[in-house]
Amino acid sequence: MRRAPLLALALLAAACATAPPAIPLGAVEAEPFVRAWEERRAGAFAPRRLKALYRGEASSKLGVKARGYLTLFWDGTTLVWRTSAPLAGGVREGSLRKGPEAAGAASPFPTGLSGADVVGTLFGVLDLPAGDRPAARVGGDVRLRLDDAGREAFLSPEGVVTALRFPDGTQVTLEAGSPFPKGLAAKGPRGSAKLVLESWGEWPEGEPIPVGGT
Repeated sequence: MRRAPLLALALLAAACATAPPAIPLGAVEAEPFVRAWEERRAGAFAPRRLKALYRGEASSKLGVKARGYLTLFWDGTTLVWRTSAPLAGGVREGSLRKGPEAAGAASPFPTGLSGADVVGTLFGVLDLPAGDRPAARVGGDVRLRLDDAGREAFLSPEGVVTALRFPDGTQVTLEAGSPFPKGLAAKGPRGSAKLVLESWGEWPEGEPIPVGGT
């Protein structure tokens, strides 16, 4: 598995009264950012078998903190995850699908995000199209509305995905990387979590998931 540099991440600051205004963008202005999003989305969810190791820490709203390692095994449809410590309550393993799934599926984050949202977060891009939807410039970034429920993506002027926002108020900042982000920081109603990529690689067909997964 390839090594990635260790990166320090700061949690996304909560929105406040001094947040910059959203300036709507026309279709022509938004097009390069929509194209960048769709390219990132296509690359992330292309048929591939991947595995990754993250170093993580999580804090619940009750003040419980945990640190450990998170391993991921992705077959193109289903993501199997395991942790060396219970980063989200007492759950240490589970599987998530990229398609529709009920909210509250067991995940390595202390959030109530759906399985598809968690998979998208771990890849740094949601499997939702951005075309023909509202776009706006917010400060130095461009915000793309992804659905009517409130899922949003923020892209830098260079077209790099820097943050995701979800209907329950969860916000995620991203350190760009491919196929997995080099790091991410999530903060939501149930707590917060940070992950830093340690390594990743191809997951060959027929290679079993190690016992314990970490």
